Amino acid sequence: MHGIFVETLKPGEIRIEGEENRHLRVARIKEGEKVFLTDGKGNFCTGILRKPGKNHSIVFCEEVRRAKREKVLYIAIAIIDQSRAEIAVEKGTELGVTGFIFFPSVRSQRRSLRWERLKKHAREAVKQSKNPFLPEIRSFPSLEDAIKGLPPVDRKFYLHFGGEKFSSGASGVCFIGPEGGWTPEEVKIFEKNGFQKVGLGDTVLRSETAAIAFSSLFMLS
Repeated sequence: MHGIFVETLKPGEIRIEGEENRHLRVARIKEGEKVFLTDGKGNFCTGILRKPGKNHSIVFCEEVRRAKREKVLYIAIAIIDQSRAEIAVEKGTELGVTGFIFFPSVRSQRRSLRWERLKKHAREAVKQSKNPFLPEIRSFPSLEDAIKGLPPVDRKFYLHFGGEKFSSGASGVCFIGPEGGWTPEEVKIFEKNGFQKVGLGDTVLRSETAAIAFSSLFMLS
């Protein structure tokens, strides 16, 4: 079933325009076929394509349903290469990550990312995975600012080689460092703010791999 992202979702006829309508045409969705619609805010429905068209299409939605978040997880990643950040956002969205936080670490090799591209990847992952929640993507100028800007969560983790195993919870955040790891000063910042040092085994994972692995363990446990 093809996924469509809409700004406003309500019962009745919904007009699909622009990029989303182009996707319908490229996917060759025919009149009468079912499509998945979501506004990214937890609302979704299974609609029927009634009037496919070149400039716009009409989808009929009989009932809008509301999804419930089972868990809340924020993944905070020290800025990495654009393509790898896109992988982390895409796969994390499929797994149900609530939001992504990016910040430059001392050992980060770059200081910024193409934020609109990251948001586009998140939207595409929402449609592909039928996840009705579009994750928030935020950036901060430093590790300290990222910690200060955190929403309330039950558990706070930072990945560090040699860290202990972790147990999941209802909500949490995990900070993932750059390839070179955290500096001793950054570790002190985590300890001062009540973070638990955790690990993901005996091998050194790339940042995007660590993000996917932690998200999988937290969200599916």
